Amino acid sequence: MKSMMTAFGLAVLVAGGPVFAQSTTTAPKPPAVASTDGQIDPALARMNADQLKGKNIYGSDGKDIAEIEGVVRKGDRTFAVLDVDGVGGFSGKVVVLPLSQLHMSGDKIAVNMTKNQLQGLEKWQKDQYEDIKGALK
Repeated sequence: MKSMMTAFGLAVLVAGGPVFAQSTTTAPKPPAVASTDGQIDPALARMNADQLKGKNIYGSDGKDIAEIEGVVRKGDRTFAVLDVDGVGGFSGKVVVLPLSQLHMSGDKIAVNMTKNQLQGLEKWQKDQYEDIKGALK
């Protein structure tokens, strides 16, 4: 009986070995930034905060009008933190825009707004929003 239990135990370890090895070598994938918003462009919803950070935003006129500084949440809504007037590495006016307002236009992230309209948005206030891990350094 003892030898049968030992053989069974070894068989379980050998059979389960690859499963254990596989689960310890796979790094968890960062969650998508838009997991709580159902209205977000599917291509944007697949990206995480680090992938969005630093991307340029193109306006309704096709011009580069802002840059994504990070991604934050307030309640169940996800927002992009946008630097609208940044020039030469210096930050300009930083505003928040619901991520649902952004969409992919070819390989560019676009918004159906002008630079002036973005400048009129709510100013980003760090204590009013929850950072999404990796979004803001």
